Amino acid sequence: MLSAAIPNEILDFGSPIIGLFSTIPLYTAISNAKTYKGAFAVCFIQATATHILSSFWLGNFQGYAEFTLGASAIGTGFVQAFMSLFFYFPMLYTKNKEKLETIANPESVLIPFRIIWFASVYTVWEWVKSTGFLGYPWGTVSMTAFRWSFITQIADITGPYGITFIFTFFAAVIGEGTTLIIRTTKFSSLKGSATYKNTALACLALIFAANFYGAYEYFKPREQIKTLNAVLVQQNGDPWFKGEKASIQISQRLSEEKIEEMRKSGKTCDLVVWSEAILKKRFPSAQRYYDAFPEEEPLANFINRMDVPFIIGGPVTIDAEKHRYANSALLFDRNGKYSGSYQKMHLVPFAELIPGVENEEIRKMMKKYIGFSYGWYPGKIVTLFEIPISTTPKDSRTHKLISISGEHDSPTEIPPRPKKTVTIGTPICFDDTAAEVCRAMFLMGSEAFVNVTNDAWSKTDSAEIQHAVVAHYNAIEYRTTLARATNAGYTVVIGPNGKILSELPLFEEAALDAEIPIYKRQLTTYARFGNWLPIMLAILTGAYILFTSLRERKILI
Repeated sequence: MLSAAIPNEILDFGSPIIGLFSTIPLYTAISNAKTYKGAFAVCFIQATATHILSSFWLGNFQGYAEFTLGASAIGTGFVQAFMSLFFYFPMLYTKNKEKLETIANPESVLIPFRIIWFASVYTVWEWVKSTGFLGYPWGTVSMTAFRWSFITQIADITGPYGITFIFTFFAAVIGEGTTLIIRTTKFSSLKGSATYKNTALACLALIFAANFYGAYEYFKPREQIKTLNAVLVQQNGDPWFKGEKASIQISQRLSEEKIEEMRKSGKTCDLVVWSEAILKKRFPSAQRYYDAFPEEEPLANFINRMDVPFIIGGPVTIDAEKHRYANSALLFDRNGKYSGSYQKMHLVPFAELIPGVENEEIRKMMKKYIGFSYGWYPGKIVTLFEIPISTTPKDSRTHKLISISGEHDSPTEIPPRPKKTVTIGTPICFDDTAAEVCRAMFLMGSEAFVNVTNDAWSKTDSAEIQHAVVAHYNAIEYRTTLARATNAGYTVVIGPNGKILSELPLFEEAALDAEIPIYKRQLTTYARFGNWLPIMLAILTGAYILFTSLRERKILI
């Protein structure tokens, strides 16, 4: 059910309705498990099956498919199976008389406790699976909510985990009600359960409150202070077979056509963005190479002729002696000169970030099975790009500036001047699913996210859209604009309320004339405190387990 609710080949953006009900079978199965082994098996099967059914496209990773799909599915299964220790904990300490009490006593607190416990632990589980070295934020309940635009708005407070909590809370209420009906001979017993009824009403009230808040935030007028006129290029190249020269030339053609189209309509292009991994030679030493390549029109000459800054995905040498290279977003000025790079910080485990790659035998194995020897080295510095813009910014500031710079005879009050630039963060592919990367970029002063991605190897619509759905929460979390320039899709501009502003069809050669709106920065609760919700739930559930375990051992009275 969960994989049917996540964006797939039939439901392109998934189904929040199915998502609401998707964890009912898991709740019911865990509640009826007789032992920890049973709960372990249930969690393993659910996680493994969901991963394979929703992320089946990982099998298209050429030469490495067995690991990317098979090993990741088993790994995900075991992690959730480990979480069964927490899912099943209330059942372990529920005695037979307490099971009877939940049926006979309308005031039993065990019913709301089990429901809230399940929602809390499942929220912690999704945070655990989405975070850290092995973090993989796909296959999550929050991915099912994309089309429910009102409820996703709470992400500026809780991140995607608030949506997960609400959905699993609802599912647990329905699952518990179904169990009570089955266990009782009369439906009136369920109607008489005051705690269940109150818990269900609390769940409905939470959903209503989230939607009320969401409607307000979705339609709330936001102050646009700048516009970044960008061309987002989607060259639709096969990353396994299409060569660098072909990718560059297709991107050049698409860029020039769109820039000329903009100029004819009276617009000035401020920035051109090509997708991840277009260039193959390592910078900064590769500058001379691209001064002469491609031979028909070298890249540096082309950028100079376009007279527009470019951001292009390519590699950077960090330490040649130690074979440390970074997957990067390269910034070129309007003259075609390499100006610097952002180096991808959150790497795909075992595909980009390879433990033990310093070992010669590991490198030989990598060369044999996936065609390269070293992988990538993670970037260590959060880097932003400041891009000049052609349009006049709107001065939204209400303060005044008193100058003692020495340019005046005495302290003089002068109006502050808004900068005619836009500061952007450029998360690369997997980066835009990592809270630690995007949050750091925003807190450093990013006014918009411009992501470069290459998911074309997946060869499926669902993979392209799933990535965009996971990433779109960044726009809501920080109330900023997110633009994505991809190899084959999903090239899109998403507003600070999660609404699609402009887009390109999947798997087509095209370029998008993207007017990227820049809004007055807003320090949201999520930007300020990060993933506070799952952390708080983890602390509370952990504290309860510790307290209960000690009490059962008669250490605490």
